[in-house]
Amino acid sequence: MAEANDAGLPARIYLPILAVITIAFLGTMAYLVSIGFGVTGSVFGKSADTGTAPVTARQGSQNDVEGGPPAPVMAQLQTLRARIAAHPNDDVAITQLADMYLAANKFEEAIPLYRRALRANPHNVAAQTGLAQAQAALQQ
Repeated sequence: MAEANDAGLPARIYLPILAVITIAFLGTMAYLVSIGFGVTGSVFGKSADTGTAPVTARQGSQNDVEGGPPAPVMAQLQTLRARIAAHPNDDVAITQLADMYLAANKFEEAIPLYRRALRANPHNVAAQTGLAQAQAALQQ
């Protein structure tokens, strides 16, 4: 006579069910986060594909967008500059400012900021990565 298994479902049934539930949960969370944070476009506003930002024939650089950065981006720039002025060794703020320049394809402005952030904190991985990206883009 077979003994009763108190452990629950066998692993061959339990694991696939658990995998499906986990994937569904993570997919749902990613969707809700993207909606909650309004993840569309870039740091400089909606992307050109949405048709909301007038652009010239050449796309991809903030210099190509008519009128310059949107007001929220300008506010973020001012906030970061004020934070850096108050705390000159704030490697996180310096890296964030450099990231904004990198996103705008202003590599010459981004590189010195990344180097400054790395002088403040040599272990700042975001600054290391951004510096490498800016230098590679500048060489192209």
